[in-house]
Amino acid sequence: MNSTDGMSAMGALASLPERASAASVFGEPATAGDRVVIPVAEVMIAMGAGWGGGNTTEPTATSVPVAPAAGSGGGVGGWGRARGIAVIELGPDGVQVHPIVDQTAISLAGIALAGAVLALVAQVTKKLIR
Repeated sequence: MNSTDGMSAMGALASLPERASAASVFGEPATAGDRVVIPVAEVMIAMGAGWGGGNTTEPTATSVPVAPAAGSGGGVGGWGRARGIAVIELGPDGVQVHPIVDQTAISLAGIALAGAVLALVAQVTKKLIR
């Protein structure tokens, strides 16, 4: 990676917190007849960076001194995600919030729970048989 790429990556990471604002969470209102609909999203951002370095003298079988070995390195990373979680509806009959239910996540949680219960039942049954 050249220095231009590194500066671009650092700039992108530095701008992530600015993007995690209410404007990122609430979408542009849309009007349909006498109703206004506002999309709502969940925005998550994670960032990390680390650097390190060190010097050491490698031992040899001879008594001839060797030059110290040196090394250093670093890394920067970031992650972001946005997903719709609800729609706010404003109309003549008031304000209503319609949550967006993630059926896939619910199904996966159910499968994981069923697997854990089966593993527990198998373990208890195995102990009772002994």
